[in-house]
Amino acid sequence: MKDSAVPREMQVPRAAARLTALFCAAGALGTALFPAPQPAQAHPHVWIESKTKILFDADQRVRALEVEWRFDEFYSIFAVEGLDANGDGRFDEPELQPLAEVNVTSLRDYRYFTYVSINGGDAEYGKVVDFGSTFEDGLLSLRFVLPLAQPVDPRVESVSFTSYDPSFYISIDAAVDRPVTFAGPAPVGCDLHMERGGETESLNIDEADIFDPAGFSIAAQFATRATLDCPPAVATQ
Repeated sequence: MKDSAVPREMQVPRAAARLTALFCAAGALGTALFPAPQPAQAHPHVWIESKTKILFDADQRVRALEVEWRFDEFYSIFAVEGLDANGDGRFDEPELQPLAEVNVTSLRDYRYFTYVSINGGDAEYGKVVDFGSTFEDGLLSLRFVLPLAQPVDPRVESVSFTSYDPSFYISIDAAVDRPVTFAGPAPVGCDLHMERGGETESLNIDEADIFDPAGFSIAAQFATRATLDCPPAVATQ
């Protein structure tokens, strides 16, 4: 049945189910809308271009990451089908908000595919409450602010982050132009070190080979890691 034949009030839940299926498939929990990967089948299946803002608080500490993902054209068209609630031929932010909510809710169990490291350990996150989606130039975008449970001073602690889907169902690639930026009062002299991963466009990987014998995902090897490089804090007398 086409969405146009479904009552308007049912269209958003159906579209939301499509997004749930995406992240369930990515998390190896189910494949309701995508066929199960077969041996030697190409990975990944969905592509995302990622941009990240590092948000600083008034004390020049890292308080959150503002993440923006832009999905590939094929998935974008698939995801927004039936969401033009007012029939004006556009997908407005209020129409896409339920979709964004399903996305961030589904991502919560997977650390939002965003891995912040503090002194080599996993950072704790707060609740994601600031999020939304847009549809421009035929592409769906998802934006969300990922707060740290406690702000971190990059002059004292080592801070880095990377983004990837461990199952390699989704490829998250850092944008070529300004993939990471600062927002707010960053400490003077802070810089970024970007370590880019490899290309993921034409890989043929057996499903069983996605994780190596030690349990590490090969997706991490293709991910870009950003590390903050800030001068040490100067002790005051």
